[in-house]
Amino acid sequence: MMKRRGALLVGSVLSLASGTALASGFGVSYQSVSAMGTAYAGSGVLSEDATNQWYNPATLAGLSSAQFSVATHQVWIDTSFKADGASGPGDFEDVEPFVGSVFLAVPFNDRVTFGLGINAPFGTKIEYEDNWGNVNTGPSAPFFPTTGDPYALTSDVQTINVNPAMGIQVTDNLRIGLGLNYQRIDADIENSATRLEGDDDAFGWNAGITFSPDDKNHFGVAYRSEISYDIDGDITFKEPAVAATAAAGGASGPILDAIVSDLAGKYSGKTSLDLPAVLQLSYAGDLTDRTQLLLGVEHTYWSSLDRLVVEHDGTQTSLGGAALPNPSIEEFDWDDTTRYSIGLRHTLPSDTVLRFGLAKEESTQDSDNRSAISPDSDRVWATIGAGFQPTDNLSIDVAYAHIWVDDADVYKTSRGAVLDGTYELDANVIGAQLNYQF
Repeated sequence: MMKRRGALLVGSVLSLASGTALASGFGVSYQSVSAMGTAYAGSGVLSEDATNQWYNPATLAGLSSAQFSVATHQVWIDTSFKADGASGPGDFEDVEPFVGSVFLAVPFNDRVTFGLGINAPFGTKIEYEDNWGNVNTGPSAPFFPTTGDPYALTSDVQTINVNPAMGIQVTDNLRIGLGLNYQRIDADIENSATRLEGDDDAFGWNAGITFSPDDKNHFGVAYRSEISYDIDGDITFKEPAVAATAAAGGASGPILDAIVSDLAGKYSGKTSLDLPAVLQLSYAGDLTDRTQLLLGVEHTYWSSLDRLVVEHDGTQTSLGGAALPNPSIEEFDWDDTTRYSIGLRHTLPSDTVLRFGLAKEESTQDSDNRSAISPDSDRVWATIGAGFQPTDNLSIDVAYAHIWVDDADVYKTSRGAVLDGTYELDANVIGAQLNYQF
């Protein structure tokens, strides 16, 4: 039982973003407002503004002047948990995350353009109310009156990514790009049994090409590498978790108190975490001089998260040989995911740009491996956006997205408490972006 308590901590590390960002796994999709307007279709082949470099650094070579872009997104999430049977009074706390990013592009000459992006590609802010989930009728009920709290209470994870890049115009119809990524992660994950606090930084790379076989058809391919972390921090095993495990083993009275006193507490710990690689395919086809058909496929290699191992310095034993799990191993068996996007981009005679998009995005999980901290499920995006240019060197983009998420069934028994129910989720996102040329 204590080994499974330790696994709760491990699972907390991997909650990162899906619960609030409503993207597959724990990725944060919101990096460009102009791209969101077409549901990210064509984002890795267009050179609309400096934000396109996130999807493909080769797009930098298509910018003819220096520019600075600031993209902001406000997200409203409607999430609830419906227990199968009697439930506790708690549910999700309302969380309305704000996501921002900045990008810079500076041409060195007619063929080479430097780019810099600063954004948050992974992260989450999830909060549950106390006593959520099913009413606990199992042996751990004296320590956990409801079954949700041992699986998740809060998840506060932040990443920051700094991505210098270079785009090169090789020929009139071929562009290439290459970038270096420095990324930092800070995590504070808590449930009623354990808490994890840790941080690390790591490096990765990204590269891409765009190719136009003729004036009307444009293709882009980009790849962003996996980033591997060795996270150092603190692991706290809380008294209820230690007490529940000891009681399940037959301890009571002074012996139970002694085991809790010996084992509960904060320990230094470490674990490794691999954030997945991403492959992006993009197409832009000119239907008319003013209208483009846009397509996109984004494949994320979440299967790299098959298991996680946490080691810590809580190696002491207590009465009867009671000990904390060390190392603790959690199996995830996540699936790769793909997002398919289609969009239209139309320019009015006034130079106002209208954008429309639809996307279908797969989940990393199903009912067999659903995480209470990251209730990921298949989703559909519908987006609309517009771009305006009030002055010669200033443009503004706005966009709106509604995200429908399939109901996510969950059935968990690994914490000595049965969590059985369904997550119901959807989200609304508005974005505003300013692009300044200089």
